[in-house]
Amino acid sequence: MSKADFFQQLRARLRGLPPEEQENILGVYEDLFRQAEAGGKSEEDIIRSLGFIPVPVEQPPHMQNHQLNAARKGGLRPYAAAVSLLLFNLVFAVAPFLTIALLLFSLSLVAVLFSFSVVWVIIGTGIPATVDVLLLEIFTTMTLSGLGILLGAAMWKLNIAFWSVVKRYVALNLRLVRGD
Repeated sequence: MSKADFFQQLRARLRGLPPEEQENILGVYEDLFRQAEAGGKSEEDIIRSLGFIPVPVEQPPHMQNHQLNAARKGGLRPYAAAVSLLLFNLVFAVAPFLTIALLLFSLSLVAVLFSFSVVWVIIGTGIPATVDVLLLEIFTTMTLSGLGILLGAAMWKLNIAFWSVVKRYVALNLRLVRGD
């Protein structure tokens, strides 16, 4: 192995390091070579004394990953993953999804109806004949409106959380099908 081959392999091995570290290491080895050559040693003796084992130079890591990804994406793998995920989702995910989505929808609808109960009670029953009935209606509608507002705020947060979980689940399924 010549000095040029030695430095070529050394550069290939140092490829993952920051450039300034690479230059420092290469400078140290160049100094060692100069001192040893001044002492009368041959290039092969210097390389042997450094304990450097020659290895075939590999492709850069980014090229290896590209080739692995290209090999991984081919064939029937994406189709098999898609069919498997479709069956899994139909059996295990659709029923809970629909149940939770419909429950959230119905509770949100109840919150809206409760919030506007004042309007519907006044329109539906008109002004009651006695004060006792009027007070009962006012108390009932205020209670329902308050519950509707509280339930509406809770449903707002739960709907946001539910749909963010659904979005992440769909993204996970897409990554599994793509093989990422």
